Amino acid sequence: MTTFPQRRSATPRSSPPPVQRVSDHDLLQELLLNDLPGRRDPLRPAQLRSRAAHREQALRGFLRRTWVDRVLLIAEVALFVAMIAVFAYWLIDGYGRDWWRAWQGQAQPPVTVSDPLPQPPGPVAPPAAAPHLPALPFTAPEMAIEPPDYLAPQPRLQPLPETDPRPQRLRIPSIQLDTSIYEVFVVDGAWQVAEYAAGYHHGTALPGTVGNTVLSGHAGLRGAVFRDLPALKAGDEIFLEAGGWLYRYRVRETRNVWPTQVEVMDPTPSPVLTLITCTNWDTQRLIVVADLIDSRPLR
Repeated sequence: MTTFPQRRSATPRSSPPPVQRVSDHDLLQELLLNDLPGRRDPLRPAQLRSRAAHREQALRGFLRRTWVDRVLLIAEVALFVAMIAVFAYWLIDGYGRDWWRAWQGQAQPPVTVSDPLPQPPGPVAPPAAAPHLPALPFTAPEMAIEPPDYLAPQPRLQPLPETDPRPQRLRIPSIQLDTSIYEVFVVDGAWQVAEYAAGYHHGTALPGTVGNTVLSGHAGLRGAVFRDLPALKAGDEIFLEAGGWLYRYRVRETRNVWPTQVEVMDPTPSPVLTLITCTNWDTQRLIVVADLIDSRPLR
């Protein structure tokens, strides 16, 4: 026979005693008659501060701005303004100048020549005989005879100007390049770069002579005449005008070198044309080497 434990009867919980409500008058009377409990630390008198004074007191030594912060703020603003000025100068002096030059070239009307071309000076006809005038007193009859042509004064012939043997024009049909050439020199230890034209390096070989003829130009700004120079490949033809002659070159090779590899401008044992421009974000130089094929007079 299975027995089950007897279930305990639940005893009712005792409810909390009711809270006796004390009137405000009794509480005030008790506070006035009884002494306050003692404390070890004396109470500090309260100070009335404004919100700004309270904030300054709370943040003292942490977030308060000192003269160092003001100096740093002024420096930051000055640096930001300087950066904006430098960027604006670079933008205006670079792309702005190129745009202005291109706009002037489009706005300028083409020049039409209506007058005949000047002819080289030649011998001038002798002066015509003066009209018959009454003879002056004390004149001899032979004084009225006109002198022969060979005794008439002749003007001096001006010598023809010598042809400039330096390069004047560069044409590369494969990249549609047709530009003028100016002579450049070494200034402050570095070669000048011609603006809106190719530059002939002073002292290098003249076209048609044995040696290395060196031309350089910009690839980005200032006309960017050598912008498409990387598209040249072996076998492309280059035409150079100099001294009344047209010289035809053929590209042999193209390669990149470092700016310190100036041996690319050294003299060569054969007539060679070397073109130089910047590449790889101005960290290297693109070199195009071409050999002279033939030449002929321009006229």
